[in-house]
Amino acid sequence: MLRPVLAVAAVGVGGYALWKILWVLLLPLLGTLVGFVAFVVKAFFILALVLIALWVFKKVMTKAQEATAQ
Repeated sequence: MLRPVLAVAAVGVGGYALWKILWVLLLPLLGTLVGFVAFVVKAFFILALVLIALWVFKKVMTKAQEATAQ
């Protein structure tokens, strides 16, 4: 009568232990993934700032040329 309950308990304890071991092994991978995503977002943000700066610079220079041409 206790044998099925013991089997379920053994599967639960084994699953919990496996989950803890897997979490310890996957945690560095998760941290690396978060770091990579943060790097990509930062790189795109810097690229966008550079492109906006170039666009503003070109706009200002064309207005300055139009002002000196008149």
